Amino acid sequence: MIKDLRKYISTHRYCLLLLYLPVYLISFFIIDRLPAEHYIIRCPLDDYIPFNQYMIIPYGIWYVWFPGWLIFFMLRSPEEFKRLAVVMFSGMTVSLIIYVVWPNGIDLREPITGTDVCSKALSWIREVDTPYGVCPSIHISTVAAIAFVIQYSKLPVFTDTAKAYCMVIALMICYATMATKQHSIVDVLAGVLLSAILYYIYPFIYKRWGWLRKL
Repeated sequence: MIKDLRKYISTHRYCLLLLYLPVYLISFFIIDRLPAEHYIIRCPLDDYIPFNQYMIIPYGIWYVWFPGWLIFFMLRSPEEFKRLAVVMFSGMTVSLIIYVVWPNGIDLREPITGTDVCSKALSWIREVDTPYGVCPSIHISTVAAIAFVIQYSKLPVFTDTAKAYCMVIALMICYATMATKQHSIVDVLAGVLLSAILYYIYPFIYKRWGWLRKL
């Protein structure tokens, strides 16, 4: 099995881009726990978004949505996979740098008093996910990167209907981050803007990074 995996990677070297993920995860958890004075992000519009613990369901979809589409494009469209990976991973890197240079956080979280499954799930998420390192939202920037690649994908599987469904799910995930009070609307907009910029400058990056073209 290991031999087959090595053979596959040797003929599909773009898969090596996924090696960034463990580096990102380690970096994120280290930075997230660095002692710092955090700038608290809050927008008046945040107060108009009611807390809803049931929105943890679309919020949680991200944990399947994010790796699922990476694997899908890796297997179906190498060039679109490379674009998705570069936009997504560059967004993560930029966000981590911002968290170090400009430590930020939120104070939007409301007490969870419910005992239902969704309330317990959200409580668990809050235990492992601190309210720091929120802007730009990596949760959102990854969703936006996926949405851009899907909307402009040339794969026949992405009909107008399929693209519309994917966009609805992406919007639900974005709204869920605010309804669960995990992010401010400022974090969400910053995450979308970050991925939009990276998506549209990708052709320039692709031309400059010769190693990326050779993958």
